[in-house]
Formats: sequence, C-alpha cells, structure tokens
Amino acid sequence: MDRPDLSILIAAHRLHDLAPRAVASVFDRAEGAAVELVLASDDGTDYAPLLPPDPRLRFAPVGPVRSGAHAARNRALAMARGAHVLMLDADDALEGPPDSIARALHRARGGGAVVVPSIVRDPDGAALRRIPADGLARFGFIGWAEAFASLHVIARRDLVQPFAPFRLIDDVVFDLRALAAAGGCAPVADGLAYRYQLRPGQATDVPWTRFDAEYAQALAAIARDGFGFADHAPAAARVLRRWRAMNRAVGSSPALGDYHRRATARDRRATRPTPPG
Repeated sequence: MDRPDLSILIAAHRLHDLAPRAVASVFDRAEGAAVELVLASDDGTDYAPLLPPDPRLRFAPVGPVRSGAHAARNRALAMARGAHVLMLDADDALEGPPDSIARALHRARGGGAVVVPSIVRDPDGAALRRIPADGLARFGFIGWAEAFASLHVIARRDLVQPFAPFRLIDDVVFDLRALAAAGGCAPVADGLAYRYQLRPGQATDVPWTRFDAEYAQALAAIARDGFGFADHAPAAARVLRRWRAMNRAVGSSPALGDYHRRATARDRRATRPTPPG
C-alpha cells in the first residue's frame, strides 16, 4: 500500500469479542479513503486470528501485558504510516455513512485536523449525548471545556505527540495537544462520529479519585513548562480544570453513565431559554 491517508490506532486489552466490531466499523466507513488500522495488543493475545484477513490491518508485536493503553497506543503510533492519525478504543466504534472517513479527511486537510463528534451510548445502544451538537461547524478549546466527554481528533501526523503516561486521560491529552498544534480550533467532521460505548467494567468505570489524581498531574505539568501545549497551555489547563470539577461534582455516584447523565442535565440547563422578566 502507498502511504495511507489515515492510520487508526487501537489498543486492545481483553477485548477479544469487541475488537472485531471496532475494526469492522472502520472499514465500513472507508469508501474513498486509503486507511490502515494498527492494533496493539496489551494482554498477550495475538488478535490477528480473531479478525478477517485484510491487507489494511497491521499488528504491533505481541508481548507486553498490562503496560497501559498509553503504552499500547504508542506502539501502534510508532508503526503508523498514515498522513493522518486517529485513536479508537477497541470497545468503541465509528459511525456514519460509507464515505464518512473520506469526508472527514477532506475537512482536515485545510488546517491539519478535524474534530470527530462523540455519541455517548448506554449499554442498550441509546444515545445519551452528542458532542459537539449537530450543526456546529467548528470546535475548539472553549467548547471542549464544556464538553465533559472524550472527543477525538483526526490530525496530520506531524501535529501529534506520543501519548503521555496516564492510565485514564492519555487520550484527552493526546487530542488536546493535536488541537493546539492545529491552532486551537478545527472544523467538525460531517457524517463521521465516534461511538463512545458505555459498558460495565470498561477502563473508565473506576473511582472518581483516580481521574482526579491524573487531572492534578496534568495540570501540574502544564504549570511547569506548558506540557507541549505552547501558547494554548492556559486554554488546555482551563479544559482540565473544568473536567476535574465535573468529575468531583459527580463523585462516587455508583450507576454506569451517571457522569454523562449529569453532563446532559447541565447541557439542558445551559440551553434553556431565560424566562422574561
């Protein structure tokens, strides 16, 4: 294959049943685009026999176990040959029409990046939230600070930095850094969406205190030297402070999806018309 238009990075840990769905969701939306998918196992499993043979599939060497999603993603990133990159969790999926990746890449080419909207779905598949909202043409740090959900950026390869060594927010920092390198604001993909699937036992289904600790570490790193955000360091810090505050507000609420239900309620209050008077 000539240089692909897009490399999609997948880290997999004990997701033997779900990874094939994630892979299929990519190829089902790759009409008109040269795509490669680089999968890095982090559980000692060779995922190749679990997936249909396809020349667009590549696999990092099997070996490391429980090194963390950030380390597995960096193994995939090191192998990526694409002009652009996008991260996809093995228990999530892409949504959209068959040519939606090509359409997103077309929007990315002007400034080097495009924001892929996230659709948060409950275990039954019902949509809890969509961020950004339909119809929004561009999205940047100001909107991201109020998003309270993982968002993803298709970014030109030279704009991305390796994943930072966090266990929970490495993807957030990765995408915010890419957004900063692209100027702090980017167009929103038309048609393509990222399905963020809530399920019991997922990596983010952990006590709120673990997120709080990682937000604190990232904020301290930004305060020290900008943490790779350059002139956008203050805007990135504001995003992480806002998300940390929401995480603390939800706290130890036990039900899966409560964080996103709380964020949805906040969205509705923010858009409710002010009564006259």
